[in-house]
Amino acid sequence: MYYIGVDLAWGENNYSGVCLLRDNKLLYCDVIKDLDDIADFINRHPEAKVGIDAPLLVKNISGNRDVEVEFLKDYSKKKLGAYPVNRNLLSDKNGNIRGELLKSMITQKLGGDLFEVYPHATILECFHSSVLPYKKKKGRSLEFIKQQLMTLLHYLQSELEFGYELNINTLKGEKLKHFEDKLDAIVCAYTLYYCDRNPFKLYKDIFMVPKGAD
Repeated sequence: MYYIGVDLAWGENNYSGVCLLRDNKLLYCDVIKDLDDIADFINRHPEAKVGIDAPLLVKNISGNRDVEVEFLKDYSKKKLGAYPVNRNLLSDKNGNIRGELLKSMITQKLGGDLFEVYPHATILECFHSSVLPYKKKKGRSLEFIKQQLMTLLHYLQSELEFGYELNINTLKGEKLKHFEDKLDAIVCAYTLYYCDRNPFKLYKDIFMVPKGAD
């Protein structure tokens, strides 16, 4: 079985992480900028299940979607939040939402072989038992971020077969961000690989979260 993971950038000027798994073997991982190129990458593998870290269906104008409300009921006690998702916040000047545009460009169907996923939730359920603080944030040093990213890499290497080495030691700035984007994409694909073999919860038929040991 093939699994595609996409860590979709919020804006068109940023890069998105993408990867391809065949079962638990990592075949490809990189960053892509253009939405057309991301869609083309996905459409070249129509047999794949696809996990995207981005809202793919947004009907509400303000507030949270029902899917976030339901998710937060389960995860606020674990100190894992989620950004509000609505059209007022996410629409570009033309009224489009990037995740919805991508969904319209690919062959996989939402809720069938295309799902929204959330790397933080997968990491919490499958690996770390709490939120792994690997994102850049005020008060977190470069060295601390690198340590957390290495922790995430080691988690993934314990479950997946990597065909190449990923070296973080000399990375900084945009290259370090690309490294993070790639790992997030791998987590997105791993989410579907895991959920094909283990218990999971599907929020509103579109948002897939593994159910690890409580």
